[in-house]
Parts: sequence; C-alpha cells; structure tokens
Amino acid sequence: MTEQKKPLLQLRKLKKHFPVDRNRILRAVEDVSFTVYEGEKFGVVGESGCGKSTLGRTILQLYEASGGSCVYYGKSIQELNPRYIQDEIDKLKDYQKKAGDYYQKSLAVDAEAEKLRAQTADLDPDGNKSDEVKYIRLRKEIAKKEFESKELRKDASRQLREGSRTVGSLILCRDIDKIAELFTKAENEVRTVHQTVLKHNKIVNQIEQNEVLLDQKANVDKWIADLEAKPSLNDQEEFELADLKAIKKNTASLDAAKLQAEIETLKPQAEQLKAEIEEHGRIEMNYRNEAFEKYRGKDILPLTELTMDPAYQAKLDRNYETGINLGKLTKQEMRSIRPDLQMVFQDPAASLDPRQSVGKAVEEVLQIHTNMSRDLRREKTLSLLHQVDLKAEHYYSYPNSLSGGMKQRVGIARAIALDPSFIVLDEAVSALDVSVQAQILQLLNRLQEEKNLTYLFITHDLGVVKHFCDRVMVMYLGRVCELASCADLFKRPLHPYTQSLLDAVPRMRLNQEENDEDILQGEVPSPINPPSGCPFHTRCRKCMDICKETMPKYREVEPGRFVACHLYDEKENQNA
Repeated sequence: MTEQKKPLLQLRKLKKHFPVDRNRILRAVEDVSFTVYEGEKFGVVGESGCGKSTLGRTILQLYEASGGSCVYYGKSIQELNPRYIQDEIDKLKDYQKKAGDYYQKSLAVDAEAEKLRAQTADLDPDGNKSDEVKYIRLRKEIAKKEFESKELRKDASRQLREGSRTVGSLILCRDIDKIAELFTKAENEVRTVHQTVLKHNKIVNQIEQNEVLLDQKANVDKWIADLEAKPSLNDQEEFELADLKAIKKNTASLDAAKLQAEIETLKPQAEQLKAEIEEHGRIEMNYRNEAFEKYRGKDILPLTELTMDPAYQAKLDRNYETGINLGKLTKQEMRSIRPDLQMVFQDPAASLDPRQSVGKAVEEVLQIHTNMSRDLRREKTLSLLHQVDLKAEHYYSYPNSLSGGMKQRVGIARAIALDPSFIVLDEAVSALDVSVQAQILQLLNRLQEEKNLTYLFITHDLGVVKHFCDRVMVMYLGRVCELASCADLFKRPLHPYTQSLLDAVPRMRLNQEENDEDILQGEVPSPINPPSGCPFHTRCRKCMDICKETMPKYREVEPGRFVACHLYDEKENQNA
C-alpha cells in the first residue's frame, strides 16, 4: 500500500527535549523517524509516558522541536512561499566553508593525538612507576583528542546535511555560487506563483460567497415557511427562525442578476490565473532540474573523507526536501498552514468552552482562518454538524447538554472545518464508552473516505489499533521500538517490548495456565536519566550484554518492517 501512495509527512530523527534544570534534560522524543502516507491511518502505541502525545504535539509545532526535521508535503512551496528556503540558499557557501573548517580542525586534532600516541610508545607502564603515571595521563589526553575529533567530524557532517536539505548532493560542488543562483531564480518564480495563487483564491472565494447569497435569496422564504408551519417551536428552532429572518432582511436588497453576472465575469479570470500558475511552476522546475543535471556529481570538493563516496552523495540527495519543513516556518507562516494540520483531543469536555454554544465553537475556527461572511460561516457550520451526525438544533446547544460522544463529534467537526489533510487523534476515543467508541471510529472511517484524510492515531488500546489502523509504530521512552503493518505486527511481533504489550492484553484462555513470565514487569525508567544502551534492557527478558552498553540501530529487517533491537544484529550479519 505505502509504495503506491505519496508521502504526506516525513520525520527524520525528530527530537523534543524539555529542560528540567541547569544540568538535566527530559528527553521526551528522541530520534524518531517515519513517513506517513496520504490517506493512511497511522497508529502510535506505547505505555503512558512513552512520548506519544508529545510526538503528536511536536509534529503540529505546538511544541518546538529540539532537533531533526518534520517535512510536510500536503501543501506546495508555491502555495506557502516560506521565507526559510531563500535564507537557506544564501547560506550554502557558509555550510560548505564551515564543513571544510570543521574537518580540517579534526585532522589537526588527529595529528595531535598521533603525537601523544608516539610518546606512549617510548614508555614502559608495566615496569616503571613513573612511566605508568605518564602513560595513564597520556591515554586520558588521547581519549579527549579522539572525542574532540569525532565531534568535529559530526559538526562537519551536520553542516553538509543542513545544506543538502536545500540542494541535495550539490552542496559538495565547487560551483556552489552558480547553483545558488539557479535556485534563487527558482525561488523568484515561487514568489510569483504565490502571489498569483493568492489572487486566484480571492476570486474563488468571492464566487463561492456569491453562490451562497444566491442560494439564500432563492430559498430563505421556504426555510422560514417550513419552520412557521410547525405547531410549536423549541428554543433551538426559535433561534434558527430568528437567524433566517435576519438572512431574509440582509438578502432582500440584493440584485440576483448582478451577483450572477459577477460570477460569470470572475470565472474566466480564475481560469486565466490558474494557467499563469502552471506556467510559472514549469519555469521554476526547469531551473531546479538544470542545476541537478549540470552539476550533480561533478567537480566535488574534498570537504570530508566521505564526499567522494557515491553512497554518501546518494544519502545527501535523499535529504533533499521538496516539501515544507515545518520547524523552519515563521509563526505567521505556520498560522497559514495550520488549517491543514488539525488535532482532536482526548478529553472532549475540556476541549470545549462551556460558555460557548456548539455552533459558535465550530464557527470560531472559520472566523479566525477564513474571510467568510457571517451567513456563509453559519451555513458551513450547519453542514459540518450534519457531517458528524449531529442535528441542526445542536447549533444552539451548549456543551453541558451534550453526551461525551456528542462532545467528541463537535471536536471532530472543528477539526475538519478547514478541510485539513492531516489530523492527530490524541487518545480521541479513550474517554468514551465502548459502544460510543465504535460509533466515533465508524465516523472517522467515513470522514476519511469522503475527504481523503490522514490520521495519526495515538492510543494505548491495542485492540482499537488492530481494527482501525493501517500501520502501527510502538514507542518506548521516547524512541521507536518497532514499525510495521497492523497485520504483520499483531501476527508476529519482533521487538520484545511489542511482544510484552501483546501478552498483557486480557484474553479468554481455556485449559491454559497464565504464565507470569510473559507479563511485563517493572516501571518505565525516567526519561531524565534513561538507562545506557537499549532503553528497554532493564525490563527485557531477552536482554544480552550488548543491550546494556550499545543503543540498537533502527533498521528495516523486512520490507516495510522496522525494528530497533540487537536480536536482529546477528540476522543482519548472517544475511550480509
């Protein structure tokens, strides 16, 4: 499935650290990498405190990431025109220079370490007490130099990695100024497209607003008559009737023929602007393609020992970002992209203002993020309530008159109000009764099919994940343990932690004695002071010596299956 779908969101070594005091840091999310595909239901599970909710909030930039990247592909750079891309183009020369400088410094430190090693060769630490003291001192100095050299090489690699986000492996080329010039020309086209998109959207919004006014003018008398024909009206219907009479008053003086003529005039303008957008987009891609075709793999600078390696160049090309790096957006830019990225919270009651009616709570989203008229906002809100299986009279209801399931439906209506492409569902059904959970999950499934939504489903309920999600990621102490399709993970879990979670699920067992060894023992270690090596080794029944010392690599052990466990080191070596 994932090979046929295009990426919507890509995380690379995302980190979120919270400072506790001057010397301590809480590592809530550490080096998390995965890709969410368009139209996917991606589950995230783990014990309480494993970093699931923090991950969701960091993706949405409610928390500022401490490192790594979160790239969004649901909106083009032409639509947003982020400022950081031109800033990064201007820094390309500096990235090159700093990478070279760091590497040369590391070589100088290596030379100093080599001189110290030569001094140890002349000592006899086993037979001479004085030599033993000197030898120990020199070995400490050598260790410091080795660490310093290693860190300098990492700094050099970071500079090239940052530059590669903008131009891929072209960051290694000698003609970086000419490359920057071509990418600057491409960015000029992006700015032109962006301004044209704004004009196009303004015209489209005007067309939609005129169509709504025409619909109201043509049908408001019928809507009023239908309500007045009822023997009696409840409070909500009284409010609705008052609103309809206000709409009739506002639309009475409108010239329907003039509105229709304006629509017919605006439609060709919208089509012309759409053609201009496509033309400038083509020119922009031509500049980018010219840069890659002309300079990729040619006249490479020896900035580090890896730059001449084709595999390293290919790695830098994979770092090239064609989407929008959410962590580099300004607050204003993030606000403009916020409609695409929404969230449904765990507690439906706490997420609603008790002094605000349901209609106003949903309508507020449209008031903040759109230029819709009051009448258009109301019509859109009533449509949203209908989509989440609430009645029109609930527009005037207050949260205290709704059940928990109804409140969560309001939360979902707010989340889909701006037609997002990505929604974080943070324990969205955990506070609801089982029967209500099923109704909400069915609603989410229907909305996904109708609107092509993508979900990040955060939960601790493995049963819900099994029947709702396409793929699932297991987290422990801020790190990823395993990622696989739901079918594969529940059929054959690979990581011992995943196995323990599945063993802990209550089941009916006939003629079988429960094995206490299968139950996960102990508490999750503190993320402020995590254990060395694998973070799960303190509770793992398959723990080995290497687990206590070395962090396992997060690797793809089977197509589409990723795991971070030393149990699969031997299998990888055998396959090699």
